[in-house]
Amino acid sequence: MILCDEQSFLMLLPWKTASQTLVARLSTYDKSPYSKFFYFNKYLGRVVHQHATLSDIRAMPEGGLGYAMASFVRNPYDRVFSGFMQLQHDVKTQRDALFDTSWIRDLVLSQLEENERQLALSGYDVDEWFALVREDQIFEAGRNTNFPLHPAHYWTHCNGEMALSFIGFVENFEDDFVRFTSQFGIPSTPPTNANVRNMSGLPLNESRGYRYTNRLSKKTIDKINTLFSDDFELLGYEKFLI
Repeated sequence: MILCDEQSFLMLLPWKTASQTLVARLSTYDKSPYSKFFYFNKYLGRVVHQHATLSDIRAMPEGGLGYAMASFVRNPYDRVFSGFMQLQHDVKTQRDALFDTSWIRDLVLSQLEENERQLALSGYDVDEWFALVREDQIFEAGRNTNFPLHPAHYWTHCNGEMALSFIGFVENFEDDFVRFTSQFGIPSTPPTNANVRNMSGLPLNESRGYRYTNRLSKKTIDKINTLFSDDFELLGYEKFLI
């Protein structure tokens, strides 16, 4: 979450939706009192991080400020592939990270071990990995804090209704970021791209702006279409059919 008191908005940060880039570009406006890394949130009674969902934020004091809320989203195919890469990156890097307390570190390491076992069983193949991913891993937001590949509408909708004042699309990031800054009266910021895995400029595979569909098997695409069906409907993404 990014909290801006001056312009009275909250920017929600779904996993794998250019969140690091948004944090970098809006850092001078961010007055959030919370860590962007793993920490224990006393209002929620559990360990969370910067990717707190809409329901999480509504249960926190900042959710009662009456500020406008905004978020960027991304198509499910690219989020799944990018999440697959992110999990491997986290397994390699988070063991050496600094944590607030030893028990939070122990929790995160146990989650990393679970994720690593699943990756190893798949032979680090995206299709084999996603075949092992269970429904509870996708739909249950609190079970494994280190596997937040949940539907993007967890950050944008409540009971099927749009709950935000602004939604931008990673597929059209630069134009939509300009639209965001214009809507909230923010001066233009340098085009910082903090996470090259997200904003790599890879060529588009087809006209809808999806980058990774050609790296996914039909079985994987079919499973994504099923598990993320609400994202396609609520966010207006078109299903890729083979």
